[in-house]
Amino acid sequence: MEFRVLGPVEVIGAGETLPLGGPKPRTLLAALLLDVNTAVPADRLCEVLWAGSPPASAQANVRSYAAGLRGVLNAASGGVRLSHGHQGYRLRVQPDELDLRLFDDLAARGRSAMADGDHWTAAERLRAALGLWRGSAFDGLAHHGALHMEASRLEESRLSVFEDHAATRIALGAYEELVPELQARTAVHPLRERLWGLLITAQYHCGRPGDALHSYARARRALRDELGLDPGTELRRLHQAVLARDLSPVPLVAGPPRSHPVRQLAPPTADPAHPGTRSRSAETWPICQLPTLIPDFVGHEELLTRAATLLTAADAERPPTAVPVVVLTGLPGVGKTAAATHLAHRLRGTFPDGQLYVQLDSARGPRRTSATVLADLLLSIGVPGSAIPAAESQRAALFRSRLVGRRVLIVLDDVMDTSQVEHLLPGTGGCAVLITSRARLTAIPGVQLLDVEPLDDGDGRVLLDRIAGTRRFATDPEATGRLLAGCAGLPLALRVAGARLAGNPHRPVRWLAERLADEQRRLGELRAGDLAMRACVATAYRGLAPDAARVFRALGLVPTGEFPSWIPAVIMSGVAGDEEPDDGVDDVLDALIHANLIRAHHVDPQGGLRYRMHDLLRAYAAERAAEEDSPARRREIVGRLLDGWLHRVSLAGERLLRTGADMATAWLEYERTSLAATVEYAARSGHGERASALLAVLDDICHQRNWWDDWERMARAVLERASAEGDRRRIAMAQGSLARAGAGRGRADEAVRWFVSAIRQLDALGERRRAAYLRVHSSFATTDRGLAEDAYTDASAAVAVLSALGDLRGMVLALRSLGTVLFQQRREAEAARVLENALEAAERLRQPLALADVLQALAVTEIALGRYPAAARHLDRALTHYRGVRHRPGEAYALYTIGRLGLARDPERAGAAFSPLTQAAEMFAELGDRRGEALTAFMRGRAYAALGDRESARGSFGAALAGFRVLRMPDWDARARQELGNLGHRPR
Repeated sequence: MEFRVLGPVEVIGAGETLPLGGPKPRTLLAALLLDVNTAVPADRLCEVLWAGSPPASAQANVRSYAAGLRGVLNAASGGVRLSHGHQGYRLRVQPDELDLRLFDDLAARGRSAMADGDHWTAAERLRAALGLWRGSAFDGLAHHGALHMEASRLEESRLSVFEDHAATRIALGAYEELVPELQARTAVHPLRERLWGLLITAQYHCGRPGDALHSYARARRALRDELGLDPGTELRRLHQAVLARDLSPVPLVAGPPRSHPVRQLAPPTADPAHPGTRSRSAETWPICQLPTLIPDFVGHEELLTRAATLLTAADAERPPTAVPVVVLTGLPGVGKTAAATHLAHRLRGTFPDGQLYVQLDSARGPRRTSATVLADLLLSIGVPGSAIPAAESQRAALFRSRLVGRRVLIVLDDVMDTSQVEHLLPGTGGCAVLITSRARLTAIPGVQLLDVEPLDDGDGRVLLDRIAGTRRFATDPEATGRLLAGCAGLPLALRVAGARLAGNPHRPVRWLAERLADEQRRLGELRAGDLAMRACVATAYRGLAPDAARVFRALGLVPTGEFPSWIPAVIMSGVAGDEEPDDGVDDVLDALIHANLIRAHHVDPQGGLRYRMHDLLRAYAAERAAEEDSPARRREIVGRLLDGWLHRVSLAGERLLRTGADMATAWLEYERTSLAATVEYAARSGHGERASALLAVLDDICHQRNWWDDWERMARAVLERASAEGDRRRIAMAQGSLARAGAGRGRADEAVRWFVSAIRQLDALGERRRAAYLRVHSSFATTDRGLAEDAYTDASAAVAVLSALGDLRGMVLALRSLGTVLFQQRREAEAARVLENALEAAERLRQPLALADVLQALAVTEIALGRYPAAARHLDRALTHYRGVRHRPGEAYALYTIGRLGLARDPERAGAAFSPLTQAAEMFAELGDRRGEALTAFMRGRAYAALGDRESARGSFGAALAGFRVLRMPDWDARARQELGNLGHRPR
């Protein structure tokens, strides 16, 4: 697990970013990370969260935030990460799991290497330390107290490490690449004399003494204007040294790691291919053919550090004569060439004899043969044209012989396949090869494959700032966020976007962000001059075999970028059952992976491979599908995908209801986002019938898994499509889904309106079963909202219909709803008889959640009848079943009822009721269940009253009353008023 505070606060578990909630829970986590493995008192946490002015509910809020974090962190780690004791909250974190600890450690180790004179090691460690930063410390959180002090310390430390890192790079001779970085830093921190000194030194040693003197003048002006001071002794010394052209020399390179000594060999005196002739190599070396360093390059620091290590460090498993080969691969437009160029410039000091560069992309002209490339390389290193052999093998041998004893980095850019490079590799150690390719060139012996990932939003914003200016993006952060989302982290897309804005200074950021929001025109918008995202992707697409191209186009019709392996199987097989990938499907997927058009993402809970297609690639795939596939073909593909989802969700839902299977639960939770997106996409794209069918099988799953937001969003999409098509049955079904979701949210009035409309239409259509089920759900929603008579009518009618239809599951639900209504009407004995019948039916049904719900309702009735042992037995069984199927709302209500039982059974031992009631309250808060929160507050009020704590009792009853008023629960409202009256308080 990784805890990150050097940027936005986040936690990574199993490769995924964990959901931490809003700013307050994140601030709480940040405060705990300041004192890891130590109990932090709640008072101190309140101080950080509310800057010394906590609200009255601060302690309760801290408990709620901590409960949410505890659930996420403990579940992700499989152990106890966040715990609470009498001394406070304790967060357990290992030293290597917290980025600020890693930063401090790497900085200390880098400075130790500096002190030893090992500049190369120092540079790598300090670069790694800086690479941990993703923005400002605790980015996005308000800084108060201890958090503010730590953020300030870290920012100062970050700048100091940058200065040390720059000093080591100067010692390694990296003058040219440092100048723009130091210029940017001095612009932001004009009063830091050490930064000015480093800039002046770098400018002087790359042959720009005039710029160095100008920088000194700027530093002196800034210090005088801001502080009224002249530059310090060291800065004045540097100024004098520049004037005298006598600035202390800095070695070009401090040397590679000690395990790779540079061999100082005298240049050969004759051309080995032509004895007796004078070689020109002594005049040629060193040589640098690298493209110009990109001044606004950002990101990929961890990748570059890893690649540099592989290209330069000793490897115990690699023979001394072996040549390290690193391939940078990734999506089209992800910045492979820019990263390779940046890395090659960074390593110039490590490969002092030269850096050779070859562009091999056949998309920009006729494919270059190895023989042609070798001829160019031999000419560039001083071999006369007349001395170049005709045969490719002889050219390769001569090239290898000329590299013996030298340290040369060879950069091969845009390689299409292994055959292009096999004759271009050196034959002895000391040299290294850096390759960029859209393909995954795993066939090269000893190759190390590194994936270039898209930029995160932080680096993407930096790149946009450097191209189009910071001020434009700072004035409209919302539009900037949408622009970044449209570019999806691809540097090419970001460069195009930045260039378009830079070329249209009168246009606001929102102008381009709105254009990129339309997926159908996005690729067309990402074009500026010679830069074009579509052309970049097209090169990779044109290299696909026909089967792979067909699947690639079809994947553009999938509504999400991530997809399971059965989807391409369905695309290729033409059916939507349990098909899984066969060898043919696997071959196509491997071809798409090899071309970097999709990625093998990870393994899902069922053990199946998950794949991911980048958003811009998906937009291109959809474009090609619209261009190359007929409308009928596209509709058929989407229909098969939807049928595949319907088949799988139906099976998972059935297993969930019958057994509460962990595997089904895990799969459904994993696919939750994809399912919601698929239903919305189906409705939007004209597959209304299938969208309605998917929503119907998801209704009970959404209710059991608390997918309230997704449920409402899907239902509204289905309702909109059904209304547009005038399908009354589907309209009623979607209204029923909205009613159930609204009732689950505590919006009773809204739910009743949807229920009435849906039931009326289903009755008119003769849909007796569907109407009966909705009457059951309507009864549950209205029972304690002052509509008990309507609820009784609905429940009784549902019992009659479902009994006549022989629907056992429906009978269990209907009898439970009828028993609940009877209890609300104070007809406890009748309620108990009805619920006992429901229990008998539930035992036969053998669905754990349905059984637990009946046991819970019967326990409430038994408490009212004074049959406490029976109630306790029912609650024990109910709690076991709820936890077995991981139904959090049911578990919370069972805990609430256990507390209620304790109060009824022995009021003198009311203190024992607080434990289950507190657990229930925390769970209701996490779930956003306002009804449960109000009921629990009421019972806590009774517990306080029984203990004689009148003030706490009034507070709890007051909170309960406020909740009952909002939820329009008149019976409970009256009870809360009565309890407050008994305490001498008359609420208005």
